[in-house]
Amino acid sequence: MSCGHISTLPSYVKYHDIFALPYAPNPFIIDISTLKQRFREAQAICHPDSWASKGSNQQDVAQALSARINEAYQSLLNPLSRAEYLLRRHHIPVSETDQLEDMELMAEVIEARETIEDAEHSKDIDVLIENNQLLIQNTIDELEVLVGKQQWEKVKAKTIRLRYLENISRAAKTWLDNH
Repeated sequence: MSCGHISTLPSYVKYHDIFALPYAPNPFIIDISTLKQRFREAQAICHPDSWASKGSNQQDVAQALSARINEAYQSLLNPLSRAEYLLRRHHIPVSETDQLEDMELMAEVIEARETIEDAEHSKDIDVLIENNQLLIQNTIDELEVLVGKQQWEKVKAKTIRLRYLENISRAAKTWLDNH
């Protein structure tokens, strides 16, 4: 910022590079405290308000850069969005309509939904959340290993699994909020 000039980042720049985080050997492993610190530092430098006196062109560039930094931060912060980002980088699309092929998990999802629908006490939901959190953590651990081995089709399957598990958590927390 001391030079009085700001420019955009090329689209090919990896999110990890924006925050000077290691991509190799395993881009799924992120030090979250370092990510948060570097995000704050980057935003302090490129925040559009900091460039208001430099002219509208520089402020527009700062706005675009700030948006890109926010997108990178949000993508790397959460394991699900991080896995989806890594899959996109390897040209493996993941969409909201991708179905889970794991029949055992589908049965667990259906059972969890029924537990939420039929719940009469918050204790039932608390147990469901606790058990689901274990499944989420196990899936995240599996994702870390699979990304490290670059087994991208398996990463995709685990990413879809993680999405379903996180949806169960959201539904259970919504039930708690409403009861």
